[in-house]
Amino acid sequence: MLCNSILLRPIYRKSDRSYLECGECGLVSIDPKPTDAGAVSNYRDYLPADEPTIAAWEKMMAPVISRSAELLAQRLHRRTGNLLDVGCGYGFFPAAMKNRGWTASGIEISATGRRYAQQHFGLTIYGKPLTDVHFAEHSFDVVTLFYVIEHLLNPVAVLQEVRRILKPGGIVLLRWPNTTPIIKLLGRAAHHFDLYHTPYHLHDFSPATMRRLLLKTGFIHIETRIGGVTHPERKALRIASVLTGLLGESVFRLSMGKYLLPGVSKTTLAERR
Repeated sequence: MLCNSILLRPIYRKSDRSYLECGECGLVSIDPKPTDAGAVSNYRDYLPADEPTIAAWEKMMAPVISRSAELLAQRLHRRTGNLLDVGCGYGFFPAAMKNRGWTASGIEISATGRRYAQQHFGLTIYGKPLTDVHFAEHSFDVVTLFYVIEHLLNPVAVLQEVRRILKPGGIVLLRWPNTTPIIKLLGRAAHHFDLYHTPYHLHDFSPATMRRLLLKTGFIHIETRIGGVTHPERKALRIASVLTGLLGESVFRLSMGKYLLPGVSKTTLAERR
């Protein structure tokens, strides 16, 4: 996807699926990959419908949503615009931006998430993959993807479409996990946790591979940072998330933005060239 190297080495396996790391660019990808139809069908029933789970998800993502809105305001030097959230789940981020004065819509394959976003927030939500919706060129000031890029069969094609529908100078914001450093640290013990959520994570990115992906698809002024931390419902996970997130933020600031703690989820912003 990012290079043509055949230097691939396995770093994790579950059942009949392996995760291979490219020796040239460092991208980690699942093998074998699902078909196009299989990749889409995996997410039609992906989101649970029970209210306690939805409430826990909203609480978990709240700090990241708030921080992402701040980062966009800082980057754009504006407070309103036209925004599309790809893979919007239950619609929490476009709803938050709508409350801030933005014209916000979303894309969500899961019917459960789509209905929730429409009924609770009055959002326009499209039920097809981004490349099948056919938005007009230069439709949006901002396109966001929260924990979506790792699920995409063809991230290059999707980001090329994001670039097409962004206005000149428009911003893409991606929130993504950086799981491979933890897998390598855990070694054999990684099999007890399945941090790749096999078979749902099709790729795993590092700051370097994310930068390479965005440059390849026509973006500039790429900036990756921690960008807030999630608050999982389970106490132990919440403590771990907050502590590692705060450590990552501190390291990032103290190093003047030069060092990102491995294994911590990241937020990347880039501008349409």
